[in-house]
Amino acid sequence: MDSDSDSGLRTQAAFQRDSSSSIHTPPSVVYDNIAGPSHSKAKSLRREPSGLVDCHRVLTKVFGHADYKGKQREIVEAAVRGADIFVLAPTGMGKEFPAVADTHGITIVVSPLLALMKNQVSALRAKSVNAVALTSETDKEEKEEIVRDLSSGHPINRLLYITPEKLLRSEFLNTLDTVYENQELNRLVIDEAHCISEWGHDFRAEYRRLGIFRRRFNDVPIMALTATATPTVQADIIRSLEMSSDHLVKVVHPFNRSNLFYEVRYLGTPNQASQFADILNFILTIYERRERVSAGIIYCRTRAGCDELSTFLRGNGVKSKPYHRGLRPSQLDSTLREWTSGGGAGSGSVDVVCATIAFGLGIDKGDVRYIIHYDLPKSLEGYYQETGRAGRDGSAARCVLYYSREDAIRVKRLISANQTKRTTMALQSDGPEPSQRSVDSFRSLIDLAESTTLCRHVAICRYFGEAIDSSDAGMVRKYCNKMCDICKNPAKTKGLHQKLSSLEFAATQVPIHPSRTDLDDENVGSKNDNQNKGDIAAMKRARTEVDNAAVARYGKKSKTSGSALPMSMRSLNTRQFASHGALLKPYKPPLKAAPAPSIDENERPALEPDVESEQPNQPITIDLEDEDDLVPEWDGEQRNEKIPERLQFDDDMEDELRGNRESSPMELGKLSGEMEAYFSQKIPLYMRHSARESLRQALHKTFLRGDADKIWKENLGKRKLDAAYRSPLLDEAAKGLEFAAFSLCSTQDGYGSRVEATVDAVKFLAKHIGRWKDGGKEDEWEEAMEVIQVVKNAKL
Repeated sequence: MDSDSDSGLRTQAAFQRDSSSSIHTPPSVVYDNIAGPSHSKAKSLRREPSGLVDCHRVLTKVFGHADYKGKQREIVEAAVRGADIFVLAPTGMGKEFPAVADTHGITIVVSPLLALMKNQVSALRAKSVNAVALTSETDKEEKEEIVRDLSSGHPINRLLYITPEKLLRSEFLNTLDTVYENQELNRLVIDEAHCISEWGHDFRAEYRRLGIFRRRFNDVPIMALTATATPTVQADIIRSLEMSSDHLVKVVHPFNRSNLFYEVRYLGTPNQASQFADILNFILTIYERRERVSAGIIYCRTRAGCDELSTFLRGNGVKSKPYHRGLRPSQLDSTLREWTSGGGAGSGSVDVVCATIAFGLGIDKGDVRYIIHYDLPKSLEGYYQETGRAGRDGSAARCVLYYSREDAIRVKRLISANQTKRTTMALQSDGPEPSQRSVDSFRSLIDLAESTTLCRHVAICRYFGEAIDSSDAGMVRKYCNKMCDICKNPAKTKGLHQKLSSLEFAATQVPIHPSRTDLDDENVGSKNDNQNKGDIAAMKRARTEVDNAAVARYGKKSKTSGSALPMSMRSLNTRQFASHGALLKPYKPPLKAAPAPSIDENERPALEPDVESEQPNQPITIDLEDEDDLVPEWDGEQRNEKIPERLQFDDDMEDELRGNRESSPMELGKLSGEMEAYFSQKIPLYMRHSARESLRQALHKTFLRGDADKIWKENLGKRKLDAAYRSPLLDEAAKGLEFAAFSLCSTQDGYGSRVEATVDAVKFLAKHIGRWKDGGKEDEWEEAMEVIQVVKNAKL
């Protein structure tokens, strides 16, 4: 080892025999490039430091800690002196210490999840701290007692945990007025503060309104805590909460978790049986090597996945239980207690929890030795947060992510569907267009999983804003001394990556529309689901309103589902609409073009060469090379000079229609959203963007003519569709038509022919408005009627 890499570091022992369990804890590291935890001091403070000694007493006597950790002392001192505090750290920084040390007054803690609040309140009560929670699950008598305590103006309780929805109700704020007038409202603490930001990975609408607290109680200190926030999200949190620049203390810890071993296990064609078996083998290997059971968490996207995997593990001797919102609260509480005391740390009866994303928030369990992601998370922040629940005791832990391109496409469509709903909500309320942050974060997670050259630790820390020179071997080793699959086994990782399905084939294996069972635990809900309530009620109400509005405008959902179609037909649809009947046949190219090659619906595209000794369904570890080198970033500019002649779409349609049109075509803004299968190399992105825009222009010119009402109400049968939704609906149709052409071609010439044929079909429709219902015998009607069906089936 050279001198640069040896400074401040000892050799961190990696896996013995490449096992899943033999990891030794790395020593603490000083990162020269970021100079340790950053700590910005306040210009002034609101109070004198009278409670510092009491805080240390609470730290040692009540919580049993020998001393402060990291920047905890600075945070506690600033809190006692009345500063506004923003803390970004992987674990708790002692928000309870000042509250417990206070001799009078109350601290309000806003938390996103009921389970999180219940766990923290129980832990505090066990330490004889007066802590309560006001939630939908709080019984009537306790609610009345909490309100009486607050209404007295001199509350006995020191900590009150509450959801943002309840905090912002006018009657509760009126109750807090009494506490405030008696100078007993000590501070507001916001846990999981990234939920505030529309740019965060877990945005919640009610969190966004928490700035009301500062405007109403302007001199009450505010503390915001999160473990996952990019610089953009940090700034947005501080701005939204209206935290004082004069009284602000900001503490940002380094993002690297050097004791975690990150591994991606690649799946060729996903297979539940082989994945279950691999997880079982992984867990049993850990037990064998450590000679004792170990606590772990397995994250699944769906409730059914949690139940099935947990049942499988129990049937094979592993103490496992599911944890999701479909279970009774008493079951969840029991599972949490048993798991917290189990896993080798006690005699509990649960070692492994198969859970949805809600599980683990605020859990104070240090000896979690592994985190497994059975499914792909929806954001890089979510992945970072969930893996951060392992190894909190400082000892080494393993983080395994199962990755397939099929799952990546499935999650991308889930995110896109949610983004479309948020856009619809904004349109209904005349609000601003929602951020694309969730889409960008998921793309960063895909880049992380696909890369086979960039250290996983470095990739994560770079995402959160740390400047790291990956060409500096010494610096990289400070982040990761063989503590990820790429750094430990680079050649093996690259070889295993070849097991992934081709992007084109993967796209045919995923239903176009997310089913209810595809949704994660926190995003499932209906009026008949009594289990779904409490902390995310506001978001569910919003989703219900959008769904009802969609039904009112577009009618009931199409009964034609992707599951009943041949695989080749599913590939012709896009995520926002169900054009199953519309695209049963590929578009026939015009006579001047050579026919595009047909695709056998049962033929699988050739994949990369198999790696010897590996079976197709066996999980594999790997990483892909940076896509920036492979896929040029689309900059929004048309590049007609590089487009083949076949794709030089003419713009004579306005002249052709001038005799019939009553108004000029509307100005079209930039089309939002990512190109479906943007990562494919089959057709250059600039060519696809140009084609999609040509289709979009043609659709708008034909379907938004002067007699548009007749076209939409009579010819298309969309009598209830508000005129404001016609343009975005055509945008979705353009996306679908482009992706259909993309899916059915294997060459750029073939792609150009198909797109040109589609544009010609739209132009044909413009000349025969009165014949849309019945069509005709001309060959052109075949393509034209398919375009009509796509527009009919398009959905926002």
